[in-house]
Amino acid sequence: MNRISQQLTLSASILSAIFAMSQPVMAQTLTEVVDKTLKSNPLILAESNRKLSADQAIRQAESGYYPKVDLNLGMGRERSDNPTTRATNDHRKWLTRGEAGITATQMLYDGLATKNLVDQSESLSESAGYSVADTAESTSLNAIRVYLDVLRRQELLTLTQANLVSHDRIFSQITLRAESGVGNQADVDQSTGRVALAQANNNANIGNLEDAKTTFLRVVGEQPESLVKPGEECCNSAPATLDDAIKIAYHQHPALRAAIAQHEAALAQQQGAYAPMHPRVDLELSTTANNDLDGSDGHNSDVQAMFRMRYNLLNGGADSAYIDQTAYLSEQAKQQANLAKRQIEQDVRLAWNELQRQTDRLQYLQLRTKSAEKTRDAYQQQFNLGQRTLLDLLDTENEVLTAQSDFTNAQYDRLYACYWLSETMGKLLASLQLEVPPEAITVASPEPH
Repeated sequence: MNRISQQLTLSASILSAIFAMSQPVMAQTLTEVVDKTLKSNPLILAESNRKLSADQAIRQAESGYYPKVDLNLGMGRERSDNPTTRATNDHRKWLTRGEAGITATQMLYDGLATKNLVDQSESLSESAGYSVADTAESTSLNAIRVYLDVLRRQELLTLTQANLVSHDRIFSQITLRAESGVGNQADVDQSTGRVALAQANNNANIGNLEDAKTTFLRVVGEQPESLVKPGEECCNSAPATLDDAIKIAYHQHPALRAAIAQHEAALAQQQGAYAPMHPRVDLELSTTANNDLDGSDGHNSDVQAMFRMRYNLLNGGADSAYIDQTAYLSEQAKQQANLAKRQIEQDVRLAWNELQRQTDRLQYLQLRTKSAEKTRDAYQQQFNLGQRTLLDLLDTENEVLTAQSDFTNAQYDRLYACYWLSETMGKLLASLQLEVPPEAITVASPEPH
């Protein structure tokens, strides 16, 4: 018995040391990790900068409404041969020509090109804002996935550690019985294989936990620190029916909103394509101050206030082709919006089905786990009465490990499905009570009636 006690103490010490090394110092809640991801993830930051860039495109388009002022300065040598120089018998007169002029132009009518360009830029900016929100939602879900995976791997490692301790204990009992002549060597050999398998499973889970931590580092940007298992709040806030979930997604999901805004931008571009079919009217105010022009010595200046109309009469069919091109682009954007709508509904249905499936499985897996644990305890009592072998105990330990592992996986699968469903409706960050990036555009979702 002293030998068994020493082995158990040694195994427990080793496993405790391994488990202690995997335990961080500072606690991190799921909400804290997601919030940190929102503020540091490169993908979100990239989309935010795309939105800021799109905002500047609006300012560029709006500049078409404002006056433009051009300054023209020039100086150089000019040789002139014209009636003025020939009248003085100077056919090659050289003068130092100087030019100075300033022109202010105000667009009065451009076939609504500027208006449609502004509308297009605003829609593209709106689409970029919804894309920021969509990226924030999907990236947050990814952060939740890696967060839960670390917790899952830690719990599975704990189970295999306990299983290894049990195998070591039973192996010591079998070895002791064999040495005392009660057991046989075949039992020792078989239990040796079982212990080796338990050790292999434990080592595999150690590796899986390290892989999960590495993925966590890539998504969140830092190593996990004493993660806290979240509660059931997200699952409790799920809609009552699948139809309610789909309605919320249609109204709120930023990916669909982004696609609709892209279509609106394409429609504005299509309308703007008709601008070359209209004349352009500008008001021009200009003044010049020139010296020694065209072979004439002296100063030359003028002031003009002109309405100018420019109307292209022939452009080789390019304008008509551009109108057709933008019509096809508009239809393409429309179908992409329809595709986004179908994709969103599919995602909602998949997440809903997964949540229902895992919820249904949990009660049966919990029943299986309790049954396996009761069987193990009963076998232990029957073994003490000489009615079971030690190998029977090993079988029940493996059954308990399998049942507990399946139940643990189902718990985390269900929890992830809850967050996944929220993300497919476009309300994941709202359910976590987190602020979206400032560049994001979101839509408040009304409760379905």
